[in-house]
Amino acid sequence: MSSRHLIDDRQELVTWRQGRCLPYGEGITFWALGEIVKAQAGILESDPPAQVAAKLDGSLQALVDRASERDWLRVRLGSLLGLAGAEGPRVDQAELFAACRRFVEAMAARGPLVLVIEDLHWADTGLLQFLDYLVDTLTGVTLLVVATARAELLDRHPGWSEARPNATSVTLPPLTDAETAALI
Repeated sequence: MSSRHLIDDRQELVTWRQGRCLPYGEGITFWALGEIVKAQAGILESDPPAQVAAKLDGSLQALVDRASERDWLRVRLGSLLGLAGAEGPRVDQAELFAACRRFVEAMAARGPLVLVIEDLHWADTGLLQFLDYLVDTLTGVTLLVVATARAELLDRHPGWSEARPNATSVTLPPLTDAETAALI
């Protein structure tokens, strides 16, 4: 039984959101975060921009009480979803980090939250910095961040596995042929 099914079987509602890092492409630094926002808002890849904006608004309405904060989040999270056009305000990394942290905090305030980031070995430095920022600054909510990566992550970013008081790294050997066959 998968971890996700174990969580689904719990009496207490646990929100599970996941995003994946892509190996190539333009504008993919925060792709995994965009997938998490899309999943929370119920946004589909086939949704036109007006529907994406409406679904983001609905999600923010459900998560954040203050209208001014929702407006601030809408602009910053909208940039992850391709809603910020050339005429829109430029979102700097610090504001994007703060907005994503606040969005995650709002999700976790409603109940336990599991964030899964897959293929972290393909992540740009910006996403790694955000995850460091998130686990270092977010307190007072029930949040589990699970990140999967191949060993090459540590070749590119050797300090990323350094011990933290609120993090644990688990290193697993590559699967054998028999284990791979059993998994498939």
